[in-house]
Amino acid sequence: MSRNMATAPLGLRLANWGNAARGVYDRVDAARITKAWETLHPRHRDMLRMVYLWHANREVICRRLRIPRRPAQRFALELAAAHAALARALETENLDRDTHPPLPDCGH
Repeated sequence: MSRNMATAPLGLRLANWGNAARGVYDRVDAARITKAWETLHPRHRDMLRMVYLWHANREVICRRLRIPRRPAQRFALELAAAHAALARALETENLDRDTHPPLPDCGH
């Protein structure tokens, strides 16, 4: 993973993840996002999939996830909750990786 993506804001990392099927992207970081995304609650997974992979508009997402369209802040709150859940999953993954480093290869 490039250092730029490792320290990039979550929004940029999600944009990179969304570009995985479209062109140039950081494969390692996209794989990390996918791994963390798979641990999320289905509602959060669906929200992030629709926003970043499908590039669906707000109205479609609200209809599919049954998010009230008014007030408009409901969509923003749902998206912020999905972002926060993903950030926690990524942080947990980072902590696990730091506390359990890979074992050295014994050459067997």
